[in-house]
Amino acid sequence: MKKKLVSIHHFLVALILISKGFDKIQHHHSFIGWTILLLGVIVLSYFIFIKLSKKPHATLELLIHLFESIALFLTSYVYFQEGKSLLPFVTMIAGIGFLMATILHLKKHYKRHEN
Repeated sequence: MKKKLVSIHHFLVALILISKGFDKIQHHHSFIGWTILLLGVIVLSYFIFIKLSKKPHATLELLIHLFESIALFLTSYVYFQEGKSLLPFVTMIAGIGFLMATILHLKKHYKRHEN
């Protein structure tokens, strides 16, 4: 059950990023739109990869958490620019969560290699 929930959040984040990336590209914000879209496609590719391989990939997971964090911070910025009231805070909290997951993952990795 936990594995399914963990992988589903990657899928949901990918959908949000891809849709927001397309939206920004259509509104002539090419750089940030393409950046968010590309990060969304990377996250979606990772989701598909872990579903097909069914094996844990610690390094890829670390990179994906970092990508998701960066993309969610960019999305928060876009939502602030659009004048949204609640969405920027939701995506910022999610971005902080992914950043914390990245840091914890790195700490765990270094502890494993110290012993």
